[in-house]
Amino acid sequence: MALTRAACPPGEVISTPVSEEDVIENVGYFLASLPAEGRVALRLVLSSFEWLAIARFGRPFSSLDEERQSKWVLSWAYSNVAALRLVGRLLLTIVKPAHVRRRAVQAQMGHTAERLEKLDKTVPENPVVLPPERLFIGLEADKEVRCQVAIIGSGAGGALAATELAERGVDVVLIEEGKIFQRGTGKYEVAANLQRWYREGGATVSFGRPAIPIPLGMTVGGSTTINSGTCFRSPRSVLDGWERLGLPASREEIDPLYKRVEERLSVQLTPPELIGGSSHVVARGAEKLGIAHGPLHRNVKGCKMSAVCVFGCPTGAKQGMDVSAVPSALAHGATLYAGIRAQRILVEGGRAAGVVAIDRVTGAKLTVRADAVISACGTISGVPFLRASGLRSRHLGRKLTIHPATKIVALMPEEVNGWLDTPQGYGIHGLQDEGIMYEGAFVPPSYAAIAFPFAGRAFTTVMEQYPRLAMFGMMVQDEGSGRVYSGLNGRPITTYSMAKSDMEKTRRGLEVLSDIFFAAGAEKIFLPIAGIEEHDTMDSARAALSKPIDPWALELVGFHPLGTARMAASVLDGVVNPDLESWEIPGLYVMDGGILPTSLGVNPQMTIMAYTSRAAERLAAKFN
Repeated sequence: MALTRAACPPGEVISTPVSEEDVIENVGYFLASLPAEGRVALRLVLSSFEWLAIARFGRPFSSLDEERQSKWVLSWAYSNVAALRLVGRLLLTIVKPAHVRRRAVQAQMGHTAERLEKLDKTVPENPVVLPPERLFIGLEADKEVRCQVAIIGSGAGGALAATELAERGVDVVLIEEGKIFQRGTGKYEVAANLQRWYREGGATVSFGRPAIPIPLGMTVGGSTTINSGTCFRSPRSVLDGWERLGLPASREEIDPLYKRVEERLSVQLTPPELIGGSSHVVARGAEKLGIAHGPLHRNVKGCKMSAVCVFGCPTGAKQGMDVSAVPSALAHGATLYAGIRAQRILVEGGRAAGVVAIDRVTGAKLTVRADAVISACGTISGVPFLRASGLRSRHLGRKLTIHPATKIVALMPEEVNGWLDTPQGYGIHGLQDEGIMYEGAFVPPSYAAIAFPFAGRAFTTVMEQYPRLAMFGMMVQDEGSGRVYSGLNGRPITTYSMAKSDMEKTRRGLEVLSDIFFAAGAEKIFLPIAGIEEHDTMDSARAALSKPIDPWALELVGFHPLGTARMAASVLDGVVNPDLESWEIPGLYVMDGGILPTSLGVNPQMTIMAYTSRAAERLAAKFN
């Protein structure tokens, strides 16, 4: 409570005091989403923060007066020592949303009650109804079933594979660790959705220089349920490189696959009426500077611009796998087991022969006997699972790329009302050839509390100007290489460090985006670099960005992990063959982001689906 009060003091506009009841409840939700070892680690961090204050003030933090509590919090949040700063800001990301998610606070910020009530009252126009006889949520007792193909994971790869196979008459069982995203429940809570539908409450992190969060979905539909919906075909330069490696990437082969997926998911350019807020600001600046810009393609049908895509579309307009592929698969005879975690693949006679899974609540075991198994657990989670299932390839878990991403926030002279926009519905294309991609980004208040790295009065002052803030994001086509290891209890441990060339792309990208915001009339911008955030002129921003960025000072996030089970034309170069079948274990396939052999520079879901569609069609032919 003391930490929350120090981090979020009342200001001139935001005067609502911190509520003990709300903080306890909301922090509790976050803690419940963490694994046990995460809660232990957090307890140790909080204890250190509490008792180290004695060395400076002679008393533990929570017993200090408000002025000294504020000094202690700021000394960590703005410390020149990277470790202290990272720990301080980690603690702030836990407590700030717990206060800002209060609706009274959001209303004072200018995020009106009408806006919040609209989200609450939003119901799907065409709600998804899954056939109850094909759907099982959890297990009360051990069960064994038989099918032709067992699929683990219901994201971009798994769900599409399920529907492609089921539509061709193949008997499919789909196993998903997460639950079904709920719509039309009467109250839409961004922070609660983050904690409920993201793995570990969105706290998955790669360790390296620097540590980088990698948010992963854990729900039916996987990350497609909580992503932005942005749809790109991979750049021709990337596909040409794959073709030279002997992979199926020619225009003649890959373009029809993209078209098939685009038609299935209603992919279309974002229309003008769904563009506003930050997109208008950036378009104005880019136009003045002569930099190419324009709307982006997204998988939507009847979008109402709710602007909370990455927390689960409340209307079902975004054609994530939970809305499109999963219902189609079940309608064609597939069976879905949700809330069940796969433990390992059964291997008999050297071939994949099924899956063993468990309900972590009841302990009941599900055994699925199958002629083929598809692992679609994800680029990161799939690695320890495949290791536990017997894969020994030296390539498994290596060559991880994540599209390191960041953003700039700008304070404009006019009201921007950034929530009146389509997240990632607009982009800047002019630097794509340099490996730099810009996409629109604006976030609801409770998530903005995390996105803005401030504390104390500075944090309150920024949040009070929320209607005048514009935000835009960028990511780089990375050359850095991470790795995923198997940890305790099958949990992945991820390492990743930025390559120097990627740091330079990031520096260059931030400089151009700063220029765009100032060309659009920004009063000031906030760079995502600790210690040099605030700038009111382009000269000031350019000076701050004129030298290499310290990785430890840069705020990054990775949205698109790829490459840990890459396809290759030879067993010497990858984990799966061009049909996505394991080189080691016949009958075992991998269909998720792990199969993509290099960074794309654009959102990968369409490419994952294109290669999944090809592989599923070929697999179905073996049963018909």
